[in-house]
Amino acid sequence: MSELTEQTRDVAKRWFAALTGGDFPAALQLLADDVEWINYRVVPGYNDDMKWIGTVHGPEAVAGTVQVFAGQCDVISEELLDLVVEGEKAAGVIHEISRVKETGVDFEIIFTHWLTVRDGRIVRWESHTDPSQIIRAIRGDAPQGGGS
Repeated sequence: MSELTEQTRDVAKRWFAALTGGDFPAALQLLADDVEWINYRVVPGYNDDMKWIGTVHGPEAVAGTVQVFAGQCDVISEELLDLVVEGEKAAGVIHEISRVKETGVDFEIIFTHWLTVRDGRIVRWESHTDPSQIIRAIRGDAPQGGGS
């Protein structure tokens, strides 16, 4: 394994440990001052009920989006399922269960964080998932067919 891959793996492990441990201040310290944070892409009329999504730059803006999420949802559990690292890139697969505060409806998702790490800091973060479960919970729709 290359030295670069080892450095990226170290940052990614610290990122996911802080995230799944609920220590977002520690996670924020791993972000570069000019981090590009892409939390889904907004599709008006479809996923814009998720008020925390979109692209922002810098740790303060990231913290703002996380505060919006925390104002709308409570994380029940978050677990790292897989981590793949090569060079300056890392991909972590997360299993999350959260509850929308306003509706009381839970959602369960699997999502991927794509990280780019340079000089020991995350310079780019991008999240991918199927947001339909989140949207269903925000809108207060009960799950169908006994699934979550």
